[in-house]
Amino acid sequence: MGEQELRKHILGAKKTERIIFAATPELKGALEAIAQEKCVSLSALITSLAADEVIENKELFDGKQ
Repeated sequence: MGEQELRKHILGAKKTERIIFAATPELKGALEAIAQEKCVSLSALITSLAADEVIENKELFDGKQ
């Protein structure tokens, strides 16, 4: 699966799952500052970062999609 196809596959469906994780106040503040600078929500920023990581490691998912 190509990069664009994989990105569409992981981001294009209805969002029904939740991922909850703990963060330090410093990490949360840093991410909020980045999100504000980019004019996106914190959720959108984290989703984008996660999607980028999946794309960078797409060989792990070849044939599994």
